Amino acid sequence: MWMYGVLVLLWAAIVHAQFPRVCVTPEGLRSGQCCPSPFGRAADPCGVSLRRGQCMPVRVDSRPHGPQYPHDGRDDRERWPIRRNVMMMSANEKRAFVDALDQAKRTIHPEIVITTRRYSEVFGADGNTPQFENITIYNYFVWTHYYSVSKTFLGGGEPSFGGVDFSHEGPGFLTWHRFHLLQLERDMQDMLRDPTFALPYWNFAIGGNQCDICTDDLMGARSNFDMNSISSNSIFAQWRVICESVDDYDTLGTICNSTESTTIRRNPAGNVARPMVQKLPEPQDVAACLEVTTFDTPPFYSTSSQSFRNTIEGYSAPEGTYDPVVRSLHNLAHLFLNGTGGTTHLSPNDPIFVLLHTFTDAIFDEWLRRHPEAAVYPTENAPIGHNRDYNMVPFWPPVSNAEMFATAQENLGYSYEADWPARPITLTEIITIAVVAALIVVAVIFAITTCAVRSRTYKMDGRQPLLGEQYQRYDDHDRHDKTQSVV
Repeated sequence: MWMYGVLVLLWAAIVHAQFPRVCVTPEGLRSGQCCPSPFGRAADPCGVSLRRGQCMPVRVDSRPHGPQYPHDGRDDRERWPIRRNVMMMSANEKRAFVDALDQAKRTIHPEIVITTRRYSEVFGADGNTPQFENITIYNYFVWTHYYSVSKTFLGGGEPSFGGVDFSHEGPGFLTWHRFHLLQLERDMQDMLRDPTFALPYWNFAIGGNQCDICTDDLMGARSNFDMNSISSNSIFAQWRVICESVDDYDTLGTICNSTESTTIRRNPAGNVARPMVQKLPEPQDVAACLEVTTFDTPPFYSTSSQSFRNTIEGYSAPEGTYDPVVRSLHNLAHLFLNGTGGTTHLSPNDPIFVLLHTFTDAIFDEWLRRHPEAAVYPTENAPIGHNRDYNMVPFWPPVSNAEMFATAQENLGYSYEADWPARPITLTEIITIAVVAALIVVAVIFAITTCAVRSRTYKMDGRQPLLGEQYQRYDDHDRHDKTQSVV
C-alpha cells in the first residue's frame, strides 16, 4: 500500500511533487511508504511527535472507469496514489512575470525529481539504482503534462495504446489543469520567495486573427526571418523544448527525461489548411459557454453534448452542442497558435500555455459560482483518471479531482480579476421580445383609444345629460349654460 506523510505547516504549502527526493530509495519505492521527518529527527515520521503531521494510507479510487481504456493492469498510472489579465499589467509587471518564467526554466526544482523509466525498469540494470533525474521547475511543469497524456506501452511488439488521457477528454480536464497551474504557481512563489506572486491570464476570447500577447515585451513576437519562430528580441526564443521524442517513448517504452532539444515553434493563425483555426474565439463564445447548465454528461468524454466541461475544452459548439468538426474555446486557442502550443504532449513548452490555461480556469471558476446547484462531478464510469475521487496523475502527494472541484477563492486561496461578456440574445428570445413589445404597443394604443373615447363621452355628457337634472354632475358649476336633451 502506498503511504505518504501529511505535513501541516503554518506558512509553507504541502510539497506537491511526483516524488520527493528523500523518498527515492529502493526501500521507499518497494515498500510504497515514505514518512520522512521534516527536521531529520530520528524515529519521528512526519514530525508526529511535534504534531506536525502523520503517516497515513492513501485513499485510492476503485470505482469502475469508462470503456475507453481496455488495458487494465498495463499502465503504471492506473495505480497512481495520487489566478489579473496580463494585458492590464504595467510594463514593469510584465517584465517581472517574463523574468520569473525564465528563472523557473533555469532553476532546478529543489524538491522534485522525475522518473525516466516505467516501474518495471525503475530500479535500473543492477536492480538497485533508481532511475530518476533532476529537472527544472518549469520543465517539471511540462513533464507532468506530457506524462499524463502519454500512450500506454504494451511491449511485445504491440503498438502503444493511445486511447488514454489522464488530463483531457473527460471531467478531470478542468480539475487536472487547475492543480497543474496551482503547483507551478506555488513552486514559483517559493523560488521568488514571494507568497503574493500570481499567474496572470490571457483573455483569448477576443476574436480576429491577431495574437495580442505575442509581443516582445510579453510572450514573444513573430520572427522577421522565420514565420514559424519567435523573435530573437524575446527571451523565449532561447527556450528549448523537452518531451519531443514521442516515437522513442512509444516504441521503446522509455519516458521523457529532462533533455532539451529544439526551439519553440509558433505561427499564430498560420494554419491555412484549417481556416476554422485561423481566428480566436469570440467574447460571445465565453458567454454562451457559461450558460450551459450541466457540468458533464455521459459518456463523460469528448463526445459529450450539453456538457460545460466538453464545451470549454472545445469539442462542442459554444452553446453546448457536440459537433465532431468543431474546435472552440480552449482547443481553438491552442490550435490558433499553430506550433508547439498546438501539440498536446508538447504544448506547455510554449509559455503561452500558462496564460491560456489560467483563463480557462477562470471560466471554470465563474461557472462554479453561477451554477452551484449544477456543480456535480461524476463519481464513476468516466474515462480512466477522471472519476471524482481518482488521484490525478502524476501529482504527489496525491490530490483527487474532487479536491479541485470547488470555487477557488474560498477553497484554494486565489481568485480572478475578470469581467465577463453579457450572454448573447437567442433567436427565440428575440421573437419573444418582439411579441411582448407588440402586445405592449397594442395595449398602449387600446388604452389611448379608450381614454379618447371616454373623454369625448364626458364632453358630450356636458351637453346631453342622459340622467336628467336631478343627478349632480362634476360640472354643476357650469350647468346654467347647458340645455337638457330629450331622451
